[in-house]
Formats: sequence, structure tokens, C-alpha cells
Amino acid sequence: MAENIVFAKLVTGEMVLAEKDEASDKLINICLVQVMPTQTGSMQIAIVPYGFPFEEEVRGEINMANVLFEFKEVPGDLSDKYIETKTNIKMASGGMGGLGGNPSSGSGLIL
Repeated sequence: MAENIVFAKLVTGEMVLAEKDEASDKLINICLVQVMPTQTGSMQIAIVPYGFPFEEEVRGEINMANVLFEFKEVPGDLSDKYIETKTNIKMASGGMGGLGGNPSSGSGLIL
């Protein structure tokens, strides 16, 4: 599943995470990537369904003709968060070795 996830910038200027459907030449199941400043001056990334706040389901499609730029690689953290947003399943942190770990440390599989 992770091999067809793309990180792209649309002609509208929006940055999205989506699955690339080669057969139809479209991006499907689209999430919007928003960068927001925090009070401390750093930046925070939010990944939300493209129709947010009016739709909470990850869906939709965009023709590849509307993609201005496709990033060469999708950072692992972004692809994990995309999958979490799409499926509502939290990805395990710390690899499989974190299963059954200390819940207060944030390691382990969370369903």
C-alpha cells in the first residue's frame, strides 16, 4: 500500500498526500497537508481529508493533469500519518520491537 502513496503539489498551490492510480492517471483518496506555525515559532504539519471540515472521510480523485509537482520521495512519517488518517488505525512506533512495550512511552501497537 505504501508504495503507491505520493506527495504532490497541485496547480492550486495545495500540497496533498494521495494514492496514485496509474490505470486512470488520477490521484485518489486525497489528504490535504497543511503547515501551521505554533506559538513557539516552530512549524506543525496537519494531515486532514481533502474535504475537511465538511467531510471527515478520506476520498476523492484529482486528474494528474492538475499536479504541478510530485516529490521524489514521501517521508516515512508523512506516509504513516496518511495511512492513519485514511484507516483510523494508529501505526506502531518504534518498529515491531515496541509491541507490548511500556504504554506510557508511546511504544507498542495501538488499535
